[in-house]
Amino acid sequence: MARRGYVQLVNGFYDNDKIRDLVRMGRADSVGVYCMALSLCGDRLTDGFVPRRAMLSNIGATPEQVQALVDEGMLEEVEEGWLIHDYTAHNRTKEQVLHARADAKERKSKSRCHNTVTAVSQRDMRVTSGQTPEHQNTRTQKKEKEEYSSSFSKESVKDFGESRECCETDKTLAVEYPNLDLESAWLAFADRHQDETHTVNDWMSLWKGWCQRRANMSGIPPSKRHIHTWQCEHVLQALGRDKETATPDQRACQMAKQLNKEKS
Repeated sequence: MARRGYVQLVNGFYDNDKIRDLVRMGRADSVGVYCMALSLCGDRLTDGFVPRRAMLSNIGATPEQVQALVDEGMLEEVEEGWLIHDYTAHNRTKEQVLHARADAKERKSKSRCHNTVTAVSQRDMRVTSGQTPEHQNTRTQKKEKEEYSSSFSKESVKDFGESRECCETDKTLAVEYPNLDLESAWLAFADRHQDETHTVNDWMSLWKGWCQRRANMSGIPPSKRHIHTWQCEHVLQALGRDKETATPDQRACQMAKQLNKEKS
């Protein structure tokens, strides 16, 4: 599945002189073509190049619509297609996007490794420290108090991205939306909220909502938990049966119940 990114469209786009000229000339349809061309370049990482075939087939633009954009200087006709004027001045290049993705992947990997090592180390310290139950209880209360306080302190999106809570949220999202590109979604999320600070709980809620909306907009349905029955393939395999010999007997029903319990 292709990675999803984003392109820039300034808030005052509607009030740009070139856009107003197109609307005044009855060529508002060309504005739609331009936006779709932007999206295509961002999706395919073409650095602003729109192939002729893609313009006419994928976008469905007419020669008149494209020519209106050329006349306004928004597109420049080149061999085999068109270039969006100043695309790389307002949007990330292919090289920048790929570098950011690699950087995000490495950061996520390090965060997961760090959280795993920290959790194991803390567990081993509790087991080998030889503390009395009273001391362990004091440490537990202190840790709970610190976590309670930190849940109300505000932090940046970068800090949240490196937190244990973000890592756990990623795991949940990966199960719920296995076809969603979390790396690409995170880049867009971090860019959108880069100047904000929120509590960890708020960040978790924002991140989950962002991914859910992104999945819905991309037509990615959430995964459904499989419910084992006496005739599902997992029960049949466990009992050495096939569809012809499957029967809703006590053994098959108990096996289905056991598998559902283990999965939950």
